[in-house]
Amino acid sequence: MGDGRVSATVLGPHGVVAAVEEYLAFLQDLGRSWHTVRGYASDLAIYFEFLDRRGLNWSEVGMPEMASFSAHLRGTNRAYPTPNLVLLPKAEARRSPASVQRAVTAVFGFYDFHADTTMGQVLMRSRQQRLGLRHQIGSNPRRMVAAKVPTTIKPSLTAEELAVVIGTPARWRDRLLLALMGLNGMRVGAVLGLRHEDIGLRKRVLRIVPREDNANRARAKRRSLLTLPLHDSAAGLYVRYLDEEYGDWDSDYVFINLWAGEIGSPMAYDSVRALVARTSRATGIPFTAHVLRHTFATLLRRGGAEMEAVSQLLGHASVETTRSTYVHTTVEDLRRNLAAVGGE
Repeated sequence: MGDGRVSATVLGPHGVVAAVEEYLAFLQDLGRSWHTVRGYASDLAIYFEFLDRRGLNWSEVGMPEMASFSAHLRGTNRAYPTPNLVLLPKAEARRSPASVQRAVTAVFGFYDFHADTTMGQVLMRSRQQRLGLRHQIGSNPRRMVAAKVPTTIKPSLTAEELAVVIGTPARWRDRLLLALMGLNGMRVGAVLGLRHEDIGLRKRVLRIVPREDNANRARAKRRSLLTLPLHDSAAGLYVRYLDEEYGDWDSDYVFINLWAGEIGSPMAYDSVRALVARTSRATGIPFTAHVLRHTFATLLRRGGAEMEAVSQLLGHASVETTRSTYVHTTVEDLRRNLAAVGGE
C-alpha cells in the first residue's frame, strides 16, 4: 500500500473484486493485523468462488444460499454440488467446524460492512418471512448457518517432552525461540517482534511491546506494554545465542536470519513454522507453536500456580479466558487431587 503497509486482496474472473477490496481496506484502517486481513481475504475468496460457480451475485443472495455455502464448506452440500466434485457417503468433512465458523463470520462481517446494500434487506426478509425464526435467533442471522464448534481439550506436552523439544535443535537461536514459547508462554508474533532492549538480563525481565512497524509484520496481539519475569533457562540460552551465533550483526531484532533467507533480516512466521515442523519430526512429538503456549499454562497450573497468576503471565485481560481456553483438567490431574485428599 502507499503507506508501506501490507494488505491482501481478492481477484475474480474480471480482476479485483471491488466490494471485497473496500471491506479489506476497512479492516486495514481499523488496524487489524496482516494475518487477520489475509485470513478474511482467503475466506471471502472461497465465498466468491462459490457464488461464481452458481452464477449468483453477492448482493442478491439470501439465507438459503448462505446455508448452502455453510454446507458447501462442510462438504455436505448436495443441493448445490461443486462441479467435478463427487461426495462419498462417508467422506470426512473438508473443513473443521472452527474453519467453517471462521469463514461464515468473515462473510457476515463483509455484509455488515455493506449493510446499506440490498443484501441486508434480503437477509432480513429471508430470516423473517421464509424461515420464520426471528423469535429464536433475535437479530443475529449467523446462528442459522453457523457451524457448531465442539469444545476440545487443547493439547499440551509433559515437562519431559518440553525439555526434549527445546533441547533438540542444534542452534542456540532455535532453542531460545522454542524456550520463549514453552517456558515463557509467548506467542509467535511476540517472539518475532522481540528487540534486544526488551530483554533485561540483570533483572531477569522480559517486555512484550506492541509495535506496528515490525519489518517482519510480527504482531504481539496486545495494546499495552507487558513486563514479565524471564525464565532462567531462556536467559541462559539468550546469552549463548549472542556469544556464539549472533556475532556482530547490528540489528534491533533478537531473532534474525543467520543461515538462510535474507541474512541479517528479522525472522518471519514461515521460518518458525518450519522450525516447529522439523523439531516435531526429529523428536517424534507432535506439537505446534501454540501447543507450547498451552504447555506453559498447563504446567504452571499443575505446579500449583494460582489461576490469576497464570492469567497474568499469559497476558490475558480475563481469568475466564485462561480457564476456558488454556488450562484444562485431565484424569491424571484429578487422580493427584484425589490422592492428596486421601493422604497418599
